[in-house]
Amino acid sequence: MSFIDFQQVHKTYPLGKTEVHALRGISLQVDEGDFVTISGPSGSGKSTILNMIGCIDTPSQGDVIIDGVATSSLNDQQITHLRHQKLGFIFQNFNLIPVLSVYENVEFPLLLGAGKNDPYASWSAQEKRQWVQHLLQEVGLGDYATRKPAELSGGQRQRVAIARALATKPVLVLADEPTANLDSKTGDQIITLMRDMNQSLGTTFVFSSHDPQVLDVADHVVKIIDGQVDADYRTCTL
Repeated sequence: MSFIDFQQVHKTYPLGKTEVHALRGISLQVDEGDFVTISGPSGSGKSTILNMIGCIDTPSQGDVIIDGVATSSLNDQQITHLRHQKLGFIFQNFNLIPVLSVYENVEFPLLLGAGKNDPYASWSAQEKRQWVQHLLQEVGLGDYATRKPAELSGGQRQRVAIARALATKPVLVLADEPTANLDSKTGDQIITLMRDMNQSLGTTFVFSSHDPQVLDVADHVVKIIDGQVDADYRTCTL
């Protein structure tokens, strides 16, 4: 069974007296451990797909199934638990908390409260501290733990965002245009870092992006045109 399964998903938004059809019968699957890019021009529906996977939005028709569970069947508490237990998020604008240090930003998800099935539920304070320090070393920011986001470059802030997304050991990380605000060299470093984390930790990554650097390293590229999957999209594993 695929970890993510879209089954004929439609999404329609009202706009005055008309309707905007953001998704028009999307069917796609993502397996655990995949490194997948959803590509397409602005307005094609790729961000809507990410919002569906992240339970930020719901289908007008069809089913989005995450780890065997249809998200439409979940209540607010169950959705919150799913996000906290299985999902990590990386935003193009980083969304770091400016008053917290680099270490505190990465640690923050671990302080929100763990359910009994969360991977870190039984960790001691020392174990959490060691894990945060390990993540900062992995993203190349071990010497920046006490700095604030304003003291970092764009690439460094995105590295903090990656470490934060991985803090709770999610099965899946969603990244919305993660290289959009970075220069090409820094973007390439960020992509390489995420690919390395994908391979070393087995974390599934799903991106929305039209960056050629991201498309080149993806296991699969799903091209979206006018809310539909392009029949010619690449599905082969590299």
